[in-house]
Amino acid sequence: MTPQEIRDALSEPDKIAENAFSLLKSISVLCHNDETLTEGREMVIRALEHYETFIALNGAIDVLIRQVGLFPYAEPKNLSIRDKVAYEFHRPINFDEYDSNIVFHREQAEVYRGLMDGESFVLSAPTSFGKSLIIDALLASGRFKNFVIIVPTIALIDETRRRLSRFRENYKIITHPSQAPADSNVFVLTQERAIDRDDIEQIDILVIDEFYKLDIGGRDDSDRAAILNHALYKLRKISKQIYLLGPSIRGIPDGFGERFKCYFKKTDFNTVVSEIEILSPKPSREEAFLELAGSLEEPTLVYCRSPNQANTVVGLLADSELVTGDEYLNDAAGWVGEAFHPDWSLRTAIEKGVGIHHGRIPRALAHLNVRLFNEGKLKFLVCTSSLIEGVNTAAKNVIIYEGKLASSNLDFFTFRNIQGRSGRMFQHFIGKVFVFETPPAQQLDIVDIPIFTQGADAPLGLLMQVDDEDLTEDSKERVHDIVNQDELSVDVIRQNSHLDPERQIALARRIRENARALHRLIAWRGLPEWEELRATCELIFDELIERPSSGVFSGAQLAFRLNQLRQAETVQEFIVTILDTDDRVDYADEAVEVAFMFQRQWAQFAFPRYLGAINLIQAEIFGRLGLEQGDYSYYGQQAENLFLPPELPALEEYGLPVQLALKLKNNLTLEQGLDEAITMLRRLDPAANGLTSFEIALVNDAQRAL
Repeated sequence: MTPQEIRDALSEPDKIAENAFSLLKSISVLCHNDETLTEGREMVIRALEHYETFIALNGAIDVLIRQVGLFPYAEPKNLSIRDKVAYEFHRPINFDEYDSNIVFHREQAEVYRGLMDGESFVLSAPTSFGKSLIIDALLASGRFKNFVIIVPTIALIDETRRRLSRFRENYKIITHPSQAPADSNVFVLTQERAIDRDDIEQIDILVIDEFYKLDIGGRDDSDRAAILNHALYKLRKISKQIYLLGPSIRGIPDGFGERFKCYFKKTDFNTVVSEIEILSPKPSREEAFLELAGSLEEPTLVYCRSPNQANTVVGLLADSELVTGDEYLNDAAGWVGEAFHPDWSLRTAIEKGVGIHHGRIPRALAHLNVRLFNEGKLKFLVCTSSLIEGVNTAAKNVIIYEGKLASSNLDFFTFRNIQGRSGRMFQHFIGKVFVFETPPAQQLDIVDIPIFTQGADAPLGLLMQVDDEDLTEDSKERVHDIVNQDELSVDVIRQNSHLDPERQIALARRIRENARALHRLIAWRGLPEWEELRATCELIFDELIERPSSGVFSGAQLAFRLNQLRQAETVQEFIVTILDTDDRVDYADEAVEVAFMFQRQWAQFAFPRYLGAINLIQAEIFGRLGLEQGDYSYYGQQAENLFLPPELPALEEYGLPVQLALKLKNNLTLEQGLDEAITMLRRLDPAANGLTSFEIALVNDAQRAL
């Protein structure tokens, strides 16, 4: 039988039993030929959906599982002595204490053994490969003391921390800047948090998840890519080994392996099968989507190009008769309405059994939606790329509503990343991806790593972080004028590593040339007056921002929104204030998203970074001129913490919504820092604090991963 004939036969469950022997024989032929081994492994995975039918043939299916290296799927009691030895050889050491069922597949074991022997890897492998499980096994081994794991988003910090919480007896899991290291640590950080830490003295293994984000060329988030390169350069100096992991990469720059003493491993080893089905968006995309959604029984992810499109699709599903809720979802929806706004459409969506995940909703709420989806309470989870990069779900199906990312067509790499979210080991052996456009053509993806290649698109700010002996001659020439100017010290330029040096110099020059007028407005301390805050925010927009984004388009608007946030006592009040005062906001959904986007993108991220940069620059310039210097550090910390006690927004990263943290703040001893607050939260009895049953469930979920 040909591979396609085998696929067709395995897709007809009623006929498999009568053809079981001939099917296994044909699969066996593929599995015992190196040229067809990949197809053989695919057929074995397809056959696993009918394991009980094939196991009757004297355990032959387990022999084939062993032959193609899929040891996690093997049943030891059905293996021969020889195969049992091979099976046990693929167990990571000391993992029984945490999970006695963990067995690696063949290529997982190869990478694991290499890392255990002190080697370094850049691993490109499919989503279902199990790249992160190798990290868990290294921790379980007890041979390593300090890990640093860099992930691209705070959502992935939470996902990783929850996964690694089973190792907390032997390692301190550190995710927040305010936490101090212990003797043995696992730092789980974004690249921004990684470069800001100066208390990491030695690293056994440096892990960078989604390492393709090192590539700057053509990326909308090129600033973050530069920071990731900086983190790699800074931390590699104190790291014994590196483990960079990501999907569907065909190559890395020539010479990188030799320079960083690592192996590049590219593999297509899958543990699930993903099928693509192309549908026509007729008579309209909306109708075609609803017809498709109505035909699916299993958990389904719906990928959308943007948060706005995700909201539209959520509305389509919630208004249809395809979904229904239950009592728990009613409680969840009621809490969402009370905590944020009763007219927010997400409240209705959850009530109907539809979840949503994108970068504009609170982290704890995003986690809640993923958890409800994985528990089977939500049939559909509508998402953007925020969920595609690393957050694990129990999706059988993925629908790509429109083949775009923002305004651009999906490229092959992103499509493969989305495709990898269909299917899950031991739950859905065969995942389905439904698209309404022809998938992008395969491309050869070579990740550029500009901290190493130092090409023409390597930002000057990144090159300023590189030691002179590591700079190429071209790079030395590019930074020459910056290093030799006297407007602003090189030390300050390097401290503001996330900003373009020439913009910093221009700002320093402006402050110097207008020192008398500006000193009155920007040499403030503590909490600024309105005119002081506005003048500082206008400097940010005039001198430091190249392209305004994230819903704020002027310095005056930024200052006004910061004042609104500081004066609001709750998230709900901030949302209502926006709805009442912003002429461009007409509906609750718009107000909610404006509030969330401002809190996350500006108050907690961009504004403190820009404010810190101006703080350093004005202090140096006014100091040179003999004028009193300003100090923005207190206000920057206040904004970053949403003008709340700092432990409260930090606890949201641990799954506790700010609204709940406010209710429990008297029990969390906030004045003693985040570590003590976490300890108190772990010991807390939520039932004794007047919480609703749903709120108790939220607290219990957070406690399980502390």
